[in-house]
Amino acid sequence: MSIRSAVVGAAVLAALIFLAFIYEKGEYRSGYADSQQDSKDLVHRIEQGMQYEKEKADARLRVAVLARESAERDLAAALSSLDGLLRTHGRDPENPTAGARTDGADPDWIGGFATCYAEYSALASDAAVWADRVNGLQDWARLVQRQYGERP
Repeated sequence: MSIRSAVVGAAVLAALIFLAFIYEKGEYRSGYADSQQDSKDLVHRIEQGMQYEKEKADARLRVAVLARESAERDLAAALSSLDGLLRTHGRDPENPTAGARTDGADPDWIGGFATCYAEYSALASDAAVWADRVNGLQDWARLVQRQYGERP
């Protein structure tokens, strides 16, 4: 074997090693770019999912608030009707338990009923607000559990 063929063989071998190195470096960069794109896509999908869940929870809250406001309007209308009934019978709606007689000894079922209804109305309104808050917390807890793969 001559020196010339050994040098040519070494040059060919060096060129092959260099080309393999260049090819591997290109493959590495391509794989890195693909993984970066995959992670960006994953982050985008997660953000879209969270936005969807937020909008869904907001929609449920709006429906609950509208239902509560409707119930409060119904209660207010009934209370107004009771106040009108009290006025019709000569009673003060602000103080429905005060009797029409000077000694206050007459049976006042309308006044007692109006008082109970007013207290019930206030309690129902408070309970609806509490229920909205509890439902919101439960929705948030379910979302967090779903994010971390736990079962609700």
